[in-house]
Amino acid sequence: MAQNVRRLDRYRELVLAIVFLVIASQELLEMWLLEPRGASPRMGPLSIDVLLHLAQVIAVLAATYIFIRAWQQRTALMDREVARARELADLVAALREKEEALARMVEKLIFAQEQERRIVAYDVHDGLAQLIVSAKQHLDTCEDLWKSDPGRAEQELDLGLDRMERAVVEVRRLLTALRPSLVDPIGLIPAVRASLDEVGREAGWAVSLTQNLEEARLPAAVETSAYRIVQEALANALKHARTTRVDVDLKKDGDTLFITVADWGVGFRSTSGETPGSGLGLLSMRERARLLGGDCVIESEPERGTRVRVRLPLGAGAAGGS
Repeated sequence: MAQNVRRLDRYRELVLAIVFLVIASQELLEMWLLEPRGASPRMGPLSIDVLLHLAQVIAVLAATYIFIRAWQQRTALMDREVARARELADLVAALREKEEALARMVEKLIFAQEQERRIVAYDVHDGLAQLIVSAKQHLDTCEDLWKSDPGRAEQELDLGLDRMERAVVEVRRLLTALRPSLVDPIGLIPAVRASLDEVGREAGWAVSLTQNLEEARLPAAVETSAYRIVQEALANALKHARTTRVDVDLKKDGDTLFITVADWGVGFRSTSGETPGSGLGLLSMRERARLLGGDCVIESEPERGTRVRVRLPLGAGAAGGS
């Protein structure tokens, strides 16, 4: 049916001409048959009335044809204007959608920056600052007891020096977390391996890395976020897990990257109504995954260790945080 309509539209000029000829022929035939013979003077084989009527029919048909052509042109113009209006509406809608997406992205990036600042403040306050304060207290006690109780003073000195050494390690960890990502120049797998080996040496862990990426590069936003998530998971294990072993697994399956960081430490149990792991570090990992359209799940039980499971869509390489 639709094909017949298209053919009719393609040959509408010919069809219209045939219709005109049929109408004119029918009218002339009717006049010829109904006209009384000898009623008016003749001009050759046709009478004047027939010729006048023929002229009238031709004029009507011509006027009809002109009207139809004008109507077709106007309709075509209106169709073009409607199509342009629709295209303009689509462009405006697409532009509005992109503006809204950009606004959401900016909002997410600002939130991620604020989250990073809170994490740094949290690390400095609960890690580095406490170690330095503790070291100062032990050294002050050592100074007070140096003459009256040399044995106790020596113990306090050893504790103070130990706190200072731990503070140095914490400073290095913070600088590692804040410095530009290693991912861009060397890739995700070498960067994760270097970070894992470094933390393993400092903590005395047995560490392992399994992966199926080899040297393949992923979207930049995915690589950076994956690296930062692994870094944060290792930092949390270093501060809280009291483990001797950490395993990292990175697997690409289709258009998704799966990350697992597992330790066999003390673990933890969430309090009533809480999601396991509500610290800023764990919130940061969840937010990084969420910004790329993925998710981060923390699984932990007392004395059975902790597992961080992350899913990152590779096609989203888009709007990631760094």
